[in-house]
Amino acid sequence: MLRPVKMSRVVVAGSKNVIAPVVEKLHELRLLHIVNYNGSQPSFEMGKPIGKAKEYSEDLIKLRSVTRYLDIKNKAPEKTYAESQILSEMDNLLNNVGADITATFERITAIDAEVKTKQDQAKALTPLAVLPLPLDAYYGYDSLATFVGTAASAVDADVARVSPVNEIYSGSAKNATFVAVFVPIEKAGDVSAVLSEHGFSETSVPKLEGNVDSAIATLEGSVKSLEGEKAPLQKKLTDMKKQYEDLMLATDEYLSMQTQKTEAPLRFAETANAFVIDGWVPTDEFSRLKSELESAAGGKVDVQLIDDKEAEDLVEKGEDVPTKIDNPSLVKPYELVTRLFAIPEYKEFDPSLLIFIFFPIMFGMILGDIGYGVMSLLVLLMLKKKFRTDGWQQLINIVMIASVWSIIFGIFFGEIFGPLGLWGRIMGHMSEHELEAAKHAGLYFGEGVFGSLGRIGFWGIDIFPMDRLATNAVLLLIGTSIFIGVIHCSVGSIFGIMTELNYGEKKHAYFERLPVMLFQVFFAITLLGLVMGQMMMVYIGAIVIVVSIVMNVMGPEGAMGLAHVPSYVSNLISYLRLLAIGLASVGLAYAANQLAFYVIMPMLSGGATNSAEFSIPAIIVGILVLFAVHFINFLLGILSPFMHPLRLHYVEMFTKFYSAHGGGVEYSPFGHVRKFLKA
Repeated sequence: MLRPVKMSRVVVAGSKNVIAPVVEKLHELRLLHIVNYNGSQPSFEMGKPIGKAKEYSEDLIKLRSVTRYLDIKNKAPEKTYAESQILSEMDNLLNNVGADITATFERITAIDAEVKTKQDQAKALTPLAVLPLPLDAYYGYDSLATFVGTAASAVDADVARVSPVNEIYSGSAKNATFVAVFVPIEKAGDVSAVLSEHGFSETSVPKLEGNVDSAIATLEGSVKSLEGEKAPLQKKLTDMKKQYEDLMLATDEYLSMQTQKTEAPLRFAETANAFVIDGWVPTDEFSRLKSELESAAGGKVDVQLIDDKEAEDLVEKGEDVPTKIDNPSLVKPYELVTRLFAIPEYKEFDPSLLIFIFFPIMFGMILGDIGYGVMSLLVLLMLKKKFRTDGWQQLINIVMIASVWSIIFGIFFGEIFGPLGLWGRIMGHMSEHELEAAKHAGLYFGEGVFGSLGRIGFWGIDIFPMDRLATNAVLLLIGTSIFIGVIHCSVGSIFGIMTELNYGEKKHAYFERLPVMLFQVFFAITLLGLVMGQMMMVYIGAIVIVVSIVMNVMGPEGAMGLAHVPSYVSNLISYLRLLAIGLASVGLAYAANQLAFYVIMPMLSGGATNSAEFSIPAIIVGILVLFAVHFINFLLGILSPFMHPLRLHYVEMFTKFYSAHGGGVEYSPFGHVRKFLKA
């Protein structure tokens, strides 16, 4: 957590006659991140596949072609299979079932092609109905050239001029003139030139017999017959998919595992009698790896730990240390957000825990409505049952936690589908004279709470619940947003300083990362001093700001570092989106309530001012409008609170400490996590 798992470089060497059990054990353990041999050592060559590698590979290709015909995609497993069951059914699945599926799919494909051909023929024939000729009159001549198509103007006179011997038929349909011109074959070139002057566009005539209408009817009948044949074939594929989908996915997993194991030596270095495997393993798992491999190979393998100095030399030569992210189960979903940006380098910090802390709070502060939060939770609970793949589950868990924070902030803001709407009816209101007195005194943050909670506030100011549309509340939330920005960016800067020190970059740490933090913290202190009228805070803040700018100039970029100073301010200002996006959502919810209850319902009720006088049609229309606007606001209220905190992490925070060196390589141990196969 916060830092990737400590890794160690290991070398596994042994006799080639134990390579199979070693590979099997490595695959089972899933501990060794193999470094592929690059052929750089003259005394070693790249390894060769073992066992039935070619057979497994061919079977896997055959299976995947069949699964493609059934449109089978990866999914969460509904049942698991023992390897013995896969072995007993695989031959029938690949050969008999696979051949049946392939033949069925190919027949469907042939039907589709035939249907398209006949539909194209019918489409080509339809315009020819305006010409008084049977279809067999358009082809089969040795001495005549035939031209059939559309022309922009009459062609008779010009065709007769270049070819006195001719037969011309014409007719109009759909604002186009169709012509059929028959001339001696020796006049074909001259007639073609004349026709092009009239905008002639040739039409292909299918080689069919009879009149056009009967031919079209025959083609349409054939299409109907083919589609009738296709329907049960499609149902057959659907039924076969339902019957064999899980078995095929399990078989794919089995063949993938066997292929991975039999082709593993391609990643090793070999001699005539021995093999060598290089890789990385979590340091605390080395002892287990060593004992398990030595036991599996009967003592004919040597597993050695490379000392840290030698491992550092390998890294300096360009080899990457794989990064293994390790977080508690509650934080794990946020690794998805981390991976969307980049995998942390081995010496960097893993920001998943920071995202877990800050992201839901930011989301909740923006949405901040009990009604929307509860709706979001209910929708996500339904989606959680439908979308069961790891990625979807992680995303849903992220938004579910954020929705809980939306409910928490909704309580603080007193919002249930809008500011001071249902909340006020449930919890009670301030009296009218108290409300006016608070506004007159410039101390209005919200209506306060009566009932079992009592009225909650500080220094005689009732601020719970807080009306986000109140002027004082907006000012307080501006300060809160900036404060969150200072904390958020400062944490990023602290991690940035520590990361640079991990890389031995002291100048970058103290004269690039540290000045950013000092500038932003004391810029906020200066603003606070100005607001509170505390000039001592302003003077101290101004002095430290100047010092931070001087430190920045002394940094790696020199005077060019001054170009980044405006971004330090814009970074903090960017956090005002926590207020602004939230106010937009509140404003729309408030407008929906006002529109429904104070405009539409009274207007459609003949100007009634008492809700008891509202007509039934007015109430129905008002509720429909209320539902529609709140639904739109709910959709926007899920998207915006997700995207904007994400941006604050990626742009404002991550740039302070994360992936400054280009991103890391994720720890990918040799092996396979079984989904459809029983362990």
